Order: sequence, then structure tokens, then C-alpha cells
Amino acid sequence: MYKISTLSNGIRVVTEYINYVKSVSVGVWIGAGSAMETVKSNGVSHYIEHMLFKGTSSRSAKEIAEAMDSVGGQLNAVTSKEYTCYYAKTLTEHMDMAFDILSDMIINSTFTEENIETERRVICEEINMCDDTPEDLIHDLLSNIMWQGDALGFPIAGSEKTLAGIDKKVMLDYKDNFYCGENMAISVVGNFDEQQVLDTLEKRFGSIPQAYKNIYHQKKIDIKPNIDIVKKDIEQCHICLGLEGLSRSDDHFYDLLVVNAILGGNMSSRLFQKVREEQGLAYSIYSYANTYRKNGSMVIYAGLNAESLCKALNIIGNEVKLLKSQKLSEDEIKTAKEQFKASVIMGLEGMSARMSSFGKGILFENKIRNMEETINLIEGVSRDSVAEIIDRIFVRDKLNIALCGKVSASENEIIDALDI
Repeated sequence: MYKISTLSNGIRVVTEYINYVKSVSVGVWIGAGSAMETVKSNGVSHYIEHMLFKGTSSRSAKEIAEAMDSVGGQLNAVTSKEYTCYYAKTLTEHMDMAFDILSDMIINSTFTEENIETERRVICEEINMCDDTPEDLIHDLLSNIMWQGDALGFPIAGSEKTLAGIDKKVMLDYKDNFYCGENMAISVVGNFDEQQVLDTLEKRFGSIPQAYKNIYHQKKIDIKPNIDIVKKDIEQCHICLGLEGLSRSDDHFYDLLVVNAILGGNMSSRLFQKVREEQGLAYSIYSYANTYRKNGSMVIYAGLNAESLCKALNIIGNEVKLLKSQKLSEDEIKTAKEQFKASVIMGLEGMSARMSSFGKGILFENKIRNMEETINLIEGVSRDSVAEIIDRIFVRDKLNIALCGKVSASENEIIDALDI
């Protein structure tokens, strides 16, 4: 059973002791991501994440890497639109080292001018790699047009232009504002003494200032229809269709996840079966739901030959119209609920997955929904509640379309083919 505590500086801590493992997974979560940035500072959250691995006042970048490698541990980080997480996994006997390294990186990183310039080049190469990978790029293109200039639509890594304007002062000012106790959470899962962990975390992280300087508030964005076509000389055409989804706190979130499972969430879904298995038009086709503080999106992705684009869009449009005109059967909903329950239960059997789930829960909602509560919410999904969410989500005048590749069809042809 997990426990929630708070350090003296406001950092929320969730711990879960599990006696049948011999390892510990720890994550330090900060409510800092690309959604908190400005046009000029876009990419700074991700830039800071990179810089924290470049050395501290007591460790070089090589020493940070060697310390974890020497005990077979794992150390990494991730930046998203709404958070940055630094995480580690070690055997229990090396847990203190993990806490020491993570706190050292977050508190004592040096941000030398030499390292800033080196990492700027590294991130530019990361951006170039994404630009050369259209299946990654297309999701950024959709995000950009859906959120209409809001920071929620910014690319997480920024651009070469914005990175050029981010210097040490910009990074440190941003870090000072967001890397504070009130905007942080730590999750620890595995085999350990819970009081010892809390004492160690207080010692390692207690010096971090508590208060925000400027609190981030996400606004509700009014989604309007848009289309963006980026022509590239590549073999496939990549397409993302975006509709307004649900925020993280919406009561109908689990209804949407059930709809997603039926529409395009797995290999037995309608889109996979119709577009790939029956027609052979695409190798990859799927759907997913994004949730944020005040906003959300429902996305359909497909990668296919440009000559098949309009035919595939017509099939996708027909499947959406079927969703809207014919209520899903009880059997379909029951199957989707079972799939989702299995995904939740199996997903939480790993220590790192539990650590991640707890960290996000405590950071964003200041609470953790246990497995029983989650299963009950899934079980509460009904044929009527699903029909309600389908009517709410699949609205033509909220449709956004992003395409990348050898696109010969006109905007009107594309929109007409996708008649939802």
C-alpha cells in the first residue's frame, strides 16, 4: 500500500514498499514542460533536462554515467508537454547512490558555457532526426495546428531558431521558477525502509526552495478546424487527424478510452481491421487520446502510399460515421473494457510503471487512484455513456488534419474524402 508524505519544502512524496523485489525505482517529477514555455524560450524544459546530465560541482558527466553503470543501475529522464521526470532504478543496496546522484544533478548542475554549446548541437541533431522521421514529425505538425499558437502546441525540443536564443540566464531563470518544492513530486517504489527513504529525501532534496515565482495556469483552448500539408520526397504519406478530446480530470475519460480501444487502439480495432487487414492500405494505423490539465485530443494516425490516401480517408470517415450513427454493441463495449482492465492491471505489475503512475498522479492531481478505483471506473462505462462521448468528440467543425509526404490531393479533396 502506498503512502503519501510531504517534505519540509512542500515536495510531495509517494512511497510504496514491495517486499518481493530487490530493487528500487525512483522518479523526481517537475511540473515543467513545453506547455509552460514562451515562443522565444520554446525548448528550454528539454534543454535543461539535457544539461542536468552534463556535470555538477562534484561530478563530471562521465562520472554521473559511470557511477550508475558501475552498480548496474539505470538513470534517465524524459520531458513532455507538462512535466519533466528524472528517474533511476537500482538494487536496494545502491538506493542511496541513486538519491544522491538525482539530487546532485537537480541542485548542483553547473551549466558551463562549454557544455551549453555542446548540448545545443546535440539537441539540434535530435530535432533533425525527428524531422527526418515523418512518423514522429506528423504528430508535432498536428499539435501545432490544433492548439493554434498556444504553448501546448510547441514542439518539446524546440527548434534550431529558438535554441539559438536560449542561454544560461534563460535556463537558470526558468529552472528557478519551476524547479521548486510546490511544483515537484517524488515517487519511490520497491524494497526499502520507508522512514529511511523519507529521511534521505529530506536530506537530499530539502534545500530546494518551496515557492513558485510565477504559477502556470493552462487555459481552455477553443479548437477550430485546420489543415496543414507538408510535402516531402518520401515513400509514404503520413497523416494525423485530430479532434478535441478530454482533460485529465474529465469524468468521461474512461468512456473515451473504451471508444479509442474499439476504434483504433489495438489490432482487433475497427480501423486496423478495415484499413490494414481487409484493404491492405497501411502498415501502421492507430488512434490514441492525449490528456492535459484543461485540454485534450483524440488522434488517428496512418502511414500509407499517397495514391491510397483518399481511399483510406474515406474508410476512416465511414468508420467514424458508423460510430456516430450506430450505438456500439454491449459485446464490443464489454470486450474493450476487458482489454483496458488487462492493460491497467498488467501495466502496473512493473515497479517502474507503478513509480510513473504514482508520480504523475501526485504531481497533477495530488492524489493517487488505486487499482480498485480504476477498475470500478472502467466497469462504470456503459453503452449510453459511450454514445454520449462519441457525439461529443467526433465533431466535424473541430477536425484538424496534418499530412506529410508526396501529397498530390488538394485540401478540398482530402476534406471531402474524410466526410465525418
